[in-house]
Amino acid sequence: MRIKLSGVIAFAPFALAAQLVGVSPYSSMGFGEQINGNSARYLSIGGATSATGDAYNINIGNPASYSRLALTNFEAGVLSSSRNQQQGDINIDNNYTTFNYIFFSFPLHRDVGLVLGVRPHTTRGFNISRNETFPGLAGQDPIQSLTRLQGSGGINNATIGVGWEPFQKGLSIGVNAHYFFGTNIDFVTTQLSNIPNSISSRLEQEINYSHWQFQTGFQYHRKIGKLDYTLGGTYTFGNNINQNLSETLLSLRMGANRPQPIDTIRIALDQRVEATLASAYTVGLQIGKFSEDNDYQYAWSITGDYHVHNMNEFFGGTSSGRNLLRGTYIQGSSIRGGATIIPAYAFKKIRRSRAFWNRAEYRVGYFTDAGVLQLNETPISSFGTSFGIGIALRNRSANIGEIRNNMINFTVVYGSMGTTENNLVREQFTQFLIGITVSDKWFDKYKYR
Repeated sequence: MRIKLSGVIAFAPFALAAQLVGVSPYSSMGFGEQINGNSARYLSIGGATSATGDAYNINIGNPASYSRLALTNFEAGVLSSSRNQQQGDINIDNNYTTFNYIFFSFPLHRDVGLVLGVRPHTTRGFNISRNETFPGLAGQDPIQSLTRLQGSGGINNATIGVGWEPFQKGLSIGVNAHYFFGTNIDFVTTQLSNIPNSISSRLEQEINYSHWQFQTGFQYHRKIGKLDYTLGGTYTFGNNINQNLSETLLSLRMGANRPQPIDTIRIALDQRVEATLASAYTVGLQIGKFSEDNDYQYAWSITGDYHVHNMNEFFGGTSSGRNLLRGTYIQGSSIRGGATIIPAYAFKKIRRSRAFWNRAEYRVGYFTDAGVLQLNETPISSFGTSFGIGIALRNRSANIGEIRNNMINFTVVYGSMGTTENNLVREQFTQFLIGITVSDKWFDKYKYR
C-alpha cells in the first residue's frame, strides 16, 4: 500500500485533508472524540474531580460532591482550541471556539444538592483517505483504489444528578443520570483512480443517538488536625443500547467538478442497531485546609485521581471509521492531579489584605492518559499541563447576611496526543477556557442595613 497525496497529512493507513477546521482523524472512531466537559475550575487542576468539591463550585465529575453545595449556582463556559497536527514534515493547524458547558445547582436541603447540566460529549469532523493497490488482470497494470471517508456530527450530554450526605458523618453519595443525544454522519466514497470512466460507489451513513447512562459516586470527608482529607470515587455503568441507523448506497461517476449520482443501489432507513457502552471507574484523594475566615472556601488544596476506562467493552458508532482505520479500543487508564491556593487565606501576613491578586484563586494541574484507542498496534496516548486563575467579583449591593460568590475563571490547557511513530499523527493542542460562576443563597429573609 502506498500513500502520496498533495496538500494533506499522509500517514498509513490513512491521510487527513487539510481544509477541515477543529477536527482530528481519531474522531472517526466510535462516537467521536470525547470532550472534557468539566468546568473551567476543574479543568485547571488537570480534570481531577473524584475527591474535589466545595460549597461554591459545581463538580459534575462526581455527583457525591453536590451534597456540599450551599448556594444556588449558575455556571457557563466557552472553549477556544488551537491544534497542530504533524506527520513527517507536514503540519496542519486547526482552530475553533465552542460552548463548553452550562450548569445549574440547587441545595434542596442542608445535605442534599441537585444539579442540572448540558454540555457537548463528543465531536466529529474529518476527511480521511486510503490508497490501496490490487493486482490487475493478466497483462494489465495494477488497479489503484482510493477510499475517502468524510464525517461530521457529535453527541451532547444532558445531566441531572443528586448528592446526599445521609448521616452527617462525612460520607456523601450521589448519582448522575446522563442523557446522550445527537447525530453522526459519514460518507464513504470508493473509486478506481487509474481506470477512466469507472463507476464508483458512495455509502452514506447517519446514526441518531438517544440513550441513558448512569454514574454513581461517593466522597468521605474527615478532618485530622488542621487539615481536611477527602477520599472519593465514581463508577459509570456500561450497558447495551440501540442506535437508529440509516444507510444509502449510491453508484457514482466521478466528474471533473463533483461526483454525479447514477443510481441508488440500496436504502435502509431507521434500522435498530445494538451498541455497548463501556464502564469506567475513578478513585481520588484530596488534602486541603479551609480558610479561617470562610468555612466554605479552601485556603489551599492538593488532589489526585486515577481513572480506568474499560473501552475494550465498547462497541458502536459508525462502522466506516473502524473499518477504514482498522483500529481497536482497549482498556485505558489516566492520572490527573492539581493544586489550588488563595494567598490571602493561606498566609497570615496578608490575611486582611484586600489586594486583588491576594484574593484570587491560583490553580495548576497535570494529566497523563495511556489511551483507549490503538492504531497500528500503537496506543494513542496523551499528556498535558493546565493553569488557571479564579477572580472573585465584589458584591457591592449585597444585603447584610447575604452570601454571594461570583467569579470569573480563566484556564489554559496545553497538551499532546498521539505520536509520529508507525506513520501516525501527533496532535499538539492549546485550549483556553473562560467560565463564569454566579452563586447566591435563595429564600433567605432580607435583613436591613
